[in-house]
Amino acid sequence: MPTSIPGVNVFTDVLVVGAGPSGYMAMLTLIRYGVDVRIIDKQSTRIQIGHASGRCPLRAGQQKQDLMTYAVGLQPRTQEILHTLNLHGTLDARGNRMSETAFWGPDATGRLSRCTVGPEVTSSTPFPHVLITDQGCTEGVFDDEIHARGHRVQRPMELVHYTYDNASDQHWPVTAYVRNHSSGAIEVWHTKYLIGADGAESIVRHIAGLRRQPNGGEEVWAVADIWAHTDFPDARRRSAVWSSNGGCMLIPNKDNGFRVYVQLGRKHLNVLDGSIPGGFVHPSTPLPENSTLLFGILRACLGEVMAPFTMDITRVAWISRYRVTQGIADRFVDPFRRTYLVGDACHTQSPKAGQSMNLGMMDSFNLTWKLALVLKGMAKPSLLESYEVERRHIANQFIEFDIKFAHIYLQKEALGSPEFFSVWKQSHGFISGCAHRYPEGLLTRTSAVRARINQSAVEPLTPGKRLHTMTLTRHMDGTAVGLLEDMPSNGRFHLFIFAGKLMTFAVFKAMANFLASSESPLTYFSKGMDASSDTFQSENIRQGHVSNSFRYLDLFLIHTSNHLEIELRKLPKPFPQWGSRVYEDVDGLGHAAHGVSEKDGALALVRPDGYITAVTKLDNARSILDCLKDFMLETPSDYEMFDPDFHDSSSMGGSMM
Repeated sequence: MPTSIPGVNVFTDVLVVGAGPSGYMAMLTLIRYGVDVRIIDKQSTRIQIGHASGRCPLRAGQQKQDLMTYAVGLQPRTQEILHTLNLHGTLDARGNRMSETAFWGPDATGRLSRCTVGPEVTSSTPFPHVLITDQGCTEGVFDDEIHARGHRVQRPMELVHYTYDNASDQHWPVTAYVRNHSSGAIEVWHTKYLIGADGAESIVRHIAGLRRQPNGGEEVWAVADIWAHTDFPDARRRSAVWSSNGGCMLIPNKDNGFRVYVQLGRKHLNVLDGSIPGGFVHPSTPLPENSTLLFGILRACLGEVMAPFTMDITRVAWISRYRVTQGIADRFVDPFRRTYLVGDACHTQSPKAGQSMNLGMMDSFNLTWKLALVLKGMAKPSLLESYEVERRHIANQFIEFDIKFAHIYLQKEALGSPEFFSVWKQSHGFISGCAHRYPEGLLTRTSAVRARINQSAVEPLTPGKRLHTMTLTRHMDGTAVGLLEDMPSNGRFHLFIFAGKLMTFAVFKAMANFLASSESPLTYFSKGMDASSDTFQSENIRQGHVSNSFRYLDLFLIHTSNHLEIELRKLPKPFPQWGSRVYEDVDGLGHAAHGVSEKDGALALVRPDGYITAVTKLDNARSILDCLKDFMLETPSDYEMFDPDFHDSSSMGGSMM
């Protein structure tokens, strides 16, 4: 066990290790949910936007952090999430929208020609494009937001070990030993939960005794951010190019630059490894790369692949070689259920579909609201078990797709084939994130659906899938709003009532009576609060309201009647108190898109991360309460007591470092 400095003790409810996109997402959302959280990173500064250099070659001997891929593409579902955090607008202003993909391959004569051009995104979303930005920019926006909220990343701080101790202090079961590289001291940090967001070579995963299982072969890529003069016709589209001389992928950056990917073959690797004293370097060690040599290989490959088109590189901002072994950790949580892995710490994949940053941020977005409810004593610890079930399901699906796509992509004769385009088209919804669907479980009640939902609709209400956004007219002032505008990430569930034209019918009034009763799911888990008397204060992505902070469930009433013909104050309780969350769905477009009949209506329980838990009829609101009872605590506590089932640390045995 490391020797610590006496008297240096830090206490925090959650410790996040690693300030990449996954770590930043975890940090920011936990701050928003009112959790005491700290984040550490071993690097002295965060990643910048590339590496400033107006000439080539770049410097040799870059450090390990310089040789990692800096993700560039924010998929539509990730953009939706960032919008609820009020970060999307800033990123959008700094990025480049990529709307189409072009595929190029040899024609019958062997000449490079365009096979097809198709849309990047086919899912219904307010963001029908991939937003191209680099990881440094993304992290900078998160960093600014965290600073604005009075927090910061603590650098350069490195986790060296952690243990469990349920004897000395049951409220702080995790003891982390953190090296402060500025002072040289090892500090003792006490926490309730630890999140490992520290990348593919995760020290958190190593200490926990968890392993990442390879799934698919190792890929080695050269990647660079460049500027170039080119006569290639699709320079401002994403372009996958394959010729008899190899393949590459071009992604247009802002300011007419490119992100270039070239997969390296054995002959290239032999040359590169031969330039390193001692030969081959293991993937887990820093690469003392010769950037001049790597640039020469990249330029030669591009010239061969792109011929007869030219690409005259005028500037290189950043260049790197990196290895990717597709794989997934055997567990996403340690045996004590107090340490969780997110992002590359628990799954890695090839860069072809641009998913690493997206999947990692969605891991954190899935986990943190659950942690917040448990820490606040509002939910049972068993709620956290759904994290691994849900995110492993998505990670496995993606790796299976990635292997299949890679197999076809690497066959020169397959590019442009019917099989290739079939796989590509089928993948659209999955790659965009909009078609992700969590499996049946505690938070996905597929078997309990009772409402009549039209499955041929654009985005039918489906447990396990995200709630599709829609444009509505706010009842109280006639303002047209996108649903995401009024759904800030606040850690609360949402009860959506699709009332159609039923607001004067008995079924609607009966539902209202139940929602205003002592059995109301709106207040059942906040004893002493009257559902009919506490007015909900207006909120949107730009403005929250502290008086709503005690709530765990929001209400949205969506109807298709003329909002000018119905007075809010005359609606049955509790709806007048939720005036800012009552909307007209003009022409029933939102109902239709979700497969809801205006004459039947539907109820949908939506999780804090925007995914649907349950769908039922208007006369079955009690089932929403029953669903919540499975994981919510009926008597919330102000402080999370230590789990009595927590294991003795000695049972960890050899799995600890």
